Amino acid sequence: MDVLASSISPRGDDEGASRGKTAVVITAVLTSLAALAVGVRLYTRVGLLKLTGREDWTILGALVFSFVYLGLVIGQQQYGLGKHQWSISPESMQTQLRCLWIAIPMYNSSLVCTKFSILFNYLRVFPNRRLRLSCYIMMGIVTAYSSWAIVSGYLTCVPVAKFWNPTVKGHCLNFQALWFFNAAMNIITDTTLLIIPMPVLSHLQLPKKQKIALMGVFAVGAIVCVTSILRLSGLHQVAVSKDTSWDNVNAAYWTAAECNVAIICACLPYLRPLIVRMFPHLINSSYHQRTPGRRTTTGNFSKHRATMASQGQDFDLYTINIEKGDNMSRSTMDGIEVTTEMTTVQETSKDLESTSERRLVINEP
Repeated sequence: MDVLASSISPRGDDEGASRGKTAVVITAVLTSLAALAVGVRLYTRVGLLKLTGREDWTILGALVFSFVYLGLVIGQQQYGLGKHQWSISPESMQTQLRCLWIAIPMYNSSLVCTKFSILFNYLRVFPNRRLRLSCYIMMGIVTAYSSWAIVSGYLTCVPVAKFWNPTVKGHCLNFQALWFFNAAMNIITDTTLLIIPMPVLSHLQLPKKQKIALMGVFAVGAIVCVTSILRLSGLHQVAVSKDTSWDNVNAAYWTAAECNVAIICACLPYLRPLIVRMFPHLINSSYHQRTPGRRTTTGNFSKHRATMASQGQDFDLYTINIEKGDNMSRSTMDGIEVTTEMTTVQETSKDLESTSERRLVINEP
């Protein structure tokens, strides 16, 4: 990111203005990529699969907050972002800091919407009780710390005008301690969201390569954790700075990187149906082949098909409908398909359960 910034902003007589433009360009590019990812996701979900859920509306909310953040970075640049503070008029500097004051909660709001989108997706896809309980606990944690991050962003100083006008009498929280605490909570929750589905995925009875590929789809969120860590240096720089306008450039575009990369990573697992439609030969047919299981040679056999489906409009609830039949039924679950096959051995006096196989695959249209 810093290499890209230096190539966009060559050193010269107008170095200060160029540095501000660098923050705007990088933020605009990242926001555009996030908008593209959300657009393709919604096209896939609504246009191809004819399905929508809470996770789609929350990711759309995350994108809206990201666009608001972009507008506020543009506002900061218009009032001198990237220039030395002493070369900017006091009025312009105060307006720039007002934009920064509003931008911080917008960034946190975008992140919380993305996290809830991921959690809603987990609740819809996974019926595992322990995993679902973990999701509800995470929702409580994310709600609590995000509320703190948003409120403290607006009330960093009391009265709030002291944030952009140091001459106002009042008190401010320690910027470095506050911002680093919020950043640490983001990293911890991102890592937890990454880990939550892994135990369930690792126990699926799938070929090794397919299981690794599936876990990789959910593990793509690790990129967000890396971005959050890289943002810390820019955050430290502006927190202790005596020249906020000059030092805030790195923090501005790394903040944009974190919230937009999170949106992109949350959208990637939903794009497979579109890829399948456009490039059908790229998907190995083994996703639709049944994994061999154990066979029992005694007794009479009857196959039951069990499909997990959403109940009504509430994507939290699941029912398992068991019907007798010869073929296995599959249900589309908004981009992720979970199918359960159960084979029952029946004897004259009792029924014995022989095998159970679960598959979790990315759904095709």
